[in-house]
Amino acid sequence: MINGLLSLILASLIAGPAHEPASAPARPVLIELYTSQGCPLCPAANEFLGRLDARNDVIALSFSVDYWDIYGWEDTYARPEYVERQRAYKASLDLPRVYTPQFVIDGSAEAAGSEPDGILSLIANRRLTLTDSIEIEVDHNGEGNFTINIDGAVPSGSPATVYIAAYAPGWRTVQVDGGRNAGREMRVYNPVTAFFELGQWQAGEDSYGAALPDGLAGVFIIQGGAGGPIYAVADFRHSMDSHPDG
Repeated sequence: MINGLLSLILASLIAGPAHEPASAPARPVLIELYTSQGCPLCPAANEFLGRLDARNDVIALSFSVDYWDIYGWEDTYARPEYVERQRAYKASLDLPRVYTPQFVIDGSAEAAGSEPDGILSLIANRRLTLTDSIEIEVDHNGEGNFTINIDGAVPSGSPATVYIAAYAPGWRTVQVDGGRNAGREMRVYNPVTAFFELGQWQAGEDSYGAALPDGLAGVFIIQGGAGGPIYAVADFRHSMDSHPDG
């Protein structure tokens, strides 16, 4: 009996401690930049957004707003619904105004584009609070068609809103011929070209279809209503590869 016990102890010492299975990496944090081709401070903010997207723990999108258009240049990517989204953040985050360049971190915090250290700190803080209560799987069905399957539950008592953002991946260069940036070639990173609300969801299994034109990528977003926190997010594209280099 003693010899048997000693054998078990020796075997455990040789084998070493049991290893827990590696946990899945936390989902990416969604970074939204509210920008304009007519905003003098926005070129630098777009460059910073591109550098952020080199990380594997973020999904970066730029939403162009149209309220700078009055100064003589119509932003080529701006849509009124992007301003509505930014105004929803203004209300939910209790801000005095909308402005550019503004970074919104996972729908939960915001910072000016002139505050890169603050943005990095907010990303780090958000990662500490992420939950894994929602699973997203994206199936590529070919020819730009996708099925997005979700399961789990919203970590709140209210249904979430489901969105898809289509965007042009990587850098796009725009020759600005008017307004505050007249004569400048402005680089814009991952500009959103369309934004759709798909419906409400709270718990259980569900599926959504999406189709992307050639050259565009998509982001599937589950969010706590207009201007609320992001609960889950997934990036998808034709090749299902990482972001191209600009």
